[in-house]
Amino acid sequence: MLTAGVENVQHLADGTAGTRAEAVEAASDALVVAAMDRGRQQYRICVADTRFIVRPGLTARGDVDLIDLADALRAADSFRSNAS
Repeated sequence: MLTAGVENVQHLADGTAGTRAEAVEAASDALVVAAMDRGRQQYRICVADTRFIVRPGLTARGDVDLIDLADALRAADSFRSNAS
């Protein structure tokens, strides 16, 4: 077990956006691209100081579910915003 901050992490994307919704949308797009390239793994995303850990699901055919993955980050952020 590794302590927080020393995990084997690869930086995949960064950027800035005018609104939180735009930032979540950009992060969702980057997450889908990463999953298309790297497959089903755990992804750690930080949007506006909010951290998400996402592990993509699989389709009935066994492929990474990219549509569900894109929706998951948006839904998690929406849940977080409504809970505040």
